Amino acid sequence: MIPIVLSLIPFRESTSDMLSSFRAVCTRIAVAILLVGIVGVESATAQTEPRFGIGFQMMASSIEDNVGPGIRFRVSAPINRDLSVSVGSAFTGYVFEGQDEATYALDPTASLIVTLPVMGGRGTYFLGGVGAYVPLGETAPEAAPFFHFGFGRVWLLRDTSVFFEIDPALVIGESSSNILFPVRVGVIF
Repeated sequence: MIPIVLSLIPFRESTSDMLSSFRAVCTRIAVAILLVGIVGVESATAQTEPRFGIGFQMMASSIEDNVGPGIRFRVSAPINRDLSVSVGSAFTGYVFEGQDEATYALDPTASLIVTLPVMGGRGTYFLGGVGAYVPLGETAPEAAPFFHFGFGRVWLLRDTSVFFEIDPALVIGESSSNILFPVRVGVIF
């Protein structure tokens, strides 16, 4: 069903422009992840409700040549006990060079999360997917798609969990590729 739906979505295809084709593929992957999540949420909600997370991140960026603090929000829904789909976004401010030189960025993502069996109230998970790096401001570079793959640790409490994760991303820009390297800590409700 998903391939049929994806083939109906209009995308600008150009055989001479590889970047345009690459972006179309990234967009299709993101739509596929979201569709899997929507279909999976209906069957999984009987088992477990969606979970919400909020966290603090420090993001190193080769685009900005800087490190900045940020805040991250994420919603995840289980497909089964081991696999979840999530969507989220972060707002990062590269503010350590002062207010005059500060730049800001959003990075919305769609991800699949594979959780290894939890033992002793602690667990490990791997996450990967696609997203977009969206710089804000007048002098900011253009937005660009990215792929991310990382891992995290979670510590179960009574009704919430605490997490730590590292989730590097490869940003594919118009003329170059760049790296994002966020380190995050937060709470899952």
